[in-house]
Amino acid sequence: MMLLRTLVLERSDAQAPVNGALLCGFAVAQTASNFLVYSLDEEAEPGHSRVYIAVLRKKLERYFLGGVDSKEDLQVAMQVFKQVLTLAAAPGSKAIPAAEPQVPFHFIDLKGCRLPPARPEDHHSVIIKKALVMKVITLGMSAPALPAIESSTVIVPSIRFSSQMVAPPRNPSPPQIAPQPVVEDIVEEPLPSFVETPEPPAEAVKVPFQVEQREIPTFEEPAPLEQESLLEMDSTLSNLAKVAQELTQKKRAVLEKEEQLEQWQVRLQEQQSQLDERHRELEQRHTQLLEQQSEVNQKAEKLAMMMSQLSGVRQHLHGTLFGLDQVLEGQG
Repeated sequence: MMLLRTLVLERSDAQAPVNGALLCGFAVAQTASNFLVYSLDEEAEPGHSRVYIAVLRKKLERYFLGGVDSKEDLQVAMQVFKQVLTLAAAPGSKAIPAAEPQVPFHFIDLKGCRLPPARPEDHHSVIIKKALVMKVITLGMSAPALPAIESSTVIVPSIRFSSQMVAPPRNPSPPQIAPQPVVEDIVEEPLPSFVETPEPPAEAVKVPFQVEQREIPTFEEPAPLEQESLLEMDSTLSNLAKVAQELTQKKRAVLEKEEQLEQWQVRLQEQQSQLDERHRELEQRHTQLLEQQSEVNQKAEKLAMMMSQLSGVRQHLHGTLFGLDQVLEGQG
């Protein structure tokens, strides 16, 4: 049983987020970019499914999804996706027909990474055969994968501001031109040949490959009110950066104080252990003194008994000498 990898998507026409099936992710060293292909199981026409291509930016083990910024990057992504479709359609063929110049790429290892919520409206959609969807998923999970390319630029997450924060421009903008109709491209997938023959190659099997291209809006000079609002936003972001820096410094100071307290606690524990050891030594010394005092008391009692006995012997000797003196006087 094969488990599909999913990602959370937010649609403007849906109240609750929806889950999309992740087809594959690939990195292109030529543009130093990562791309992600996913599907919402949308049937564009009978036998065909709509998939989406988004830019995957990696910065410090964090991932961000966004739209393709330039037409050159979109052309490179579409070329690589055609190569992925060719590999998925002919998994038994080791060589890819060199009808078009091949763009070097590698699949991305997305195991364990957390993808942030994204909006399909910001990404480019592609229509392919429904049978190729599962083949691409199988190829993306079985093919060798490498880490994503680290982004060298600063990535700022998209912030959704309320319409009340920016004042409307004084001069109304002219009506926008309706988008051009969808352009259909044809991806030619040659059938793999297992025996080399001098005959010309077989006719290519044409796979409908419909791309919905979006026009990149041209840069227009903002109105004065918009410039003021942008300046206010810049000042707000700079203030937030200063607050974040102050909080970081305070956090660092708190951590240093915690380290000092831990060192003081270690010293107090060492001093407490030394005091306990000194207390045990004093108790042992006190016990020895008590034992010595007991021995001295016993010796004093013995000495007192001997003194009393000596006094009795002295009195007896004194009586004996007195009697002897009387006997000697009587004889004289």
